[in-house]
Amino acid sequence: MVFNRSLLARAALGPAAGAVLMVFMASGAIPAYQMYSVGLAAVYTVVVLSVGLLAGWSGIWSVGHPAFFAIGAYFAAYGSAHDWPLEAVVLGAVATGAVLGAFLGYAGARFSVLYIALLTLAFTMVTLELVNRWSSVTGGDQGVPVVQLRSALGLGTVLGGSTEAQYLAVGAAAVVLALAVPAAASGLRMRLVAAKSHPLAARTIGIAPEAQSSLSFAVSAACTCLAGVLLGLLTGFVSPDPFSLSFGISLIAACVLGGVGTIVGAVAGGVYLTWNPSLSSAVGLPQPVVQGLVLICVLLFLPGGVVPFLGKPLRGVARRLLRRPDTRLPLPAEESTAPAPLRPPTDDSVLLRLEHVSVSYGGLQALQDASLTLRQNEILAVIGPNGAGKTTLLNALSGLTGNGRVSGTADFAGRPLLRTRATARRRLGIGRTFQHAEVFSELTVAENVLCTRRRITARDRADVARLLRSVGLAEVADRRPGELPFGLQKRLDLARAMAEDPKLLVLDEPFGGLDASERALLAGHIRRLHAGGTAVVVIDHVLDDLFSVAHRVLAFDFGRTIGEGAPDTVLQDPKVRSSYLGTVDGRTRPPEHTGERSMIRLHGIGHGYGGVVALRDVDLDVRQGVVLGVAGANGAGKSTLAGVLHGSLPPAHGVREAGAGVRISLAPEGRALFKTLSLRENLEVAAYAGGVTGARLRERLEETVEWLPVRLRDRMSAPAGGLSGGEQQMLAIARALIVGPDVLIVDEPALGLAPALVDEVYDRLTGLAREGLTVVLLEQLLSRAMSVCHEVAVLHEGVVAAHGRPGDPAFAAQAEAAYFSGGLEAAPNAAAPARTSRVN
Repeated sequence: MVFNRSLLARAALGPAAGAVLMVFMASGAIPAYQMYSVGLAAVYTVVVLSVGLLAGWSGIWSVGHPAFFAIGAYFAAYGSAHDWPLEAVVLGAVATGAVLGAFLGYAGARFSVLYIALLTLAFTMVTLELVNRWSSVTGGDQGVPVVQLRSALGLGTVLGGSTEAQYLAVGAAAVVLALAVPAAASGLRMRLVAAKSHPLAARTIGIAPEAQSSLSFAVSAACTCLAGVLLGLLTGFVSPDPFSLSFGISLIAACVLGGVGTIVGAVAGGVYLTWNPSLSSAVGLPQPVVQGLVLICVLLFLPGGVVPFLGKPLRGVARRLLRRPDTRLPLPAEESTAPAPLRPPTDDSVLLRLEHVSVSYGGLQALQDASLTLRQNEILAVIGPNGAGKTTLLNALSGLTGNGRVSGTADFAGRPLLRTRATARRRLGIGRTFQHAEVFSELTVAENVLCTRRRITARDRADVARLLRSVGLAEVADRRPGELPFGLQKRLDLARAMAEDPKLLVLDEPFGGLDASERALLAGHIRRLHAGGTAVVVIDHVLDDLFSVAHRVLAFDFGRTIGEGAPDTVLQDPKVRSSYLGTVDGRTRPPEHTGERSMIRLHGIGHGYGGVVALRDVDLDVRQGVVLGVAGANGAGKSTLAGVLHGSLPPAHGVREAGAGVRISLAPEGRALFKTLSLRENLEVAAYAGGVTGARLRERLEETVEWLPVRLRDRMSAPAGGLSGGEQQMLAIARALIVGPDVLIVDEPALGLAPALVDEVYDRLTGLAREGLTVVLLEQLLSRAMSVCHEVAVLHEGVVAAHGRPGDPAFAAQAEAAYFSGGLEAAPNAAAPARTSRVN
């Protein structure tokens, strides 16, 4: 923790406000009958703060805090009856709350928000029942008095219900608020928020979500028990009534009202809880009714809470005053220079060795018998089609295989790796990035990197500032990731992985979603990492950029290693090449159709996601009776194109035209079945959504069921989740057919299927085409598209890079070049059909 002047000034606000309030109390400016309310507001502030920060920083909503409140109060009562010193009562209550809170936090970390709430609810019910039954200690329903607590340190004696108790409550609340301010700026808060925002990514930087939940719940419960001791002293009497379940709901309402996770909001919530009875009396309504109305209004009109709503314009004014007029993002000096060439590895010693590593999930073998060696200071590229097992390999390296069964051996820097926890692998020196830039959205850019440290010093902040400057993020260090384009989010993901100088950096599709200039910058970063002595394992589908930074390439398919070699030779391996392009199996294409009617026409279509360009200037014409194949590697933009063709995804640019009365259906990638519904119910839901009802529904259902294979016709009442992958794919296609479409779009029908099932699915699709249905087939394997389609368009990085007829010998070479590199070096195909696509 770095204590600068600004932080110390903000931390001093709580004690200063408490001191001023106590001066007013002592001077008589606050009436005597209001002194108790002031002390009660201070106590409630501590409780609301503990509940609100637990929810805001850790994402845990607790209904169990009335029980901790009661534990503290009864500690005060028991201590006063047995002549315990005040310090012993406070320490005992705080320790008990911390232990119980740590247990609840650890036990609840593996559950959803709902189940954590139920767990804390059960804890409150058990505690209240114990209070009622343990009458020898608690007095049962009759309660028990708090007489006095003397200080063992000679600070005097506090009588239950006395003025001293009111001063003690205000002073204790001021101290708690003062401690909360540096906590909000500490690495503890950053790590708690990181674990809440993205538990999987948090593990890769050494943060264990279970430990963070346990720690945060322990601190929150300890503070609430302290507040309970103060309540016992303030009231002079403890009974079960103030600790009911309705009080737990009131606490949550107060947190939401003030602003979840804000310190000033806790003060507002404490004041609200104190004066809610007076407000209810003033309006003549019961307290629950007033509380419910206030909460509804806040949720509808001020969902962030009163304090954040009022503070937002003030922060905006301050930001405008402090920010420089020019907020453009200049590139670092080293990025404006030409990238340095890739140097060969300088150390032949082995850093990482994997032998016969396999990962399975139930009956699915995601990785099988993988073996590799990685030298010190070497960059190893891993390639393969979608589903080949590449990400599973990276997950095995970083310990993120979840419930997968891992076998084999792996050694990293001479130490066994596979049995090491994911959080400990960061300390071994392994950094990890993710395909979609899994950043911590609730932290700033600088905090996303700082949270890799347990304790943050001035040197840490300086190191992070230098790191952000090196990747071009210094100008946005105080912004949230959601305010940045995707390219800068990718840089942030890389910077977080680079923090603490890892020995091995594992990069999952770092080039995906970036434009040419951003990919060039990233390649420069990877070369600089290599020059600094870091070994890198990187997977990607953008082969040109990937090969430009790799010393060696390892190819995977179906979870197995199928080839290895230098970047300029590995694609010459027939096995590697066919894993991307597939092999022609002799399947006959549907008979030619001469229909020229356009069913769907795209002109100048472009689309993106948060700065990621998925499609650029796409022209495409889907003609009646044609089977059109769209082939491309993973990430080429096929699924986005499928959504645009279907009409369910409006394009950002360009024009989509569909023929009058043309009905279009989509069988999406991954099938997206309702797995708890039966086969028949899946079909009926799709029919209802398409407006097919009554007699027409019965007719279509009968025709569609007849299209399915016999083994599915006999199981129409079985849940869809019990089907095999191939059976699910056929059901997904049948669901798209139930509305009687004129155009059927099928996205990756072979994904995850065994070869025999692939053949069955494609035979049925070919049969539909023979019956005259217009089909758009989005396929990863080029050869499969070439063997079953009338026309094929090759999509590369969102651009239609080639378009022609598979029967044209010249087109095959052009399509292959376009698949891997965009085909910019290939000559236009003169024999292609009327060109509705163009190379960009």
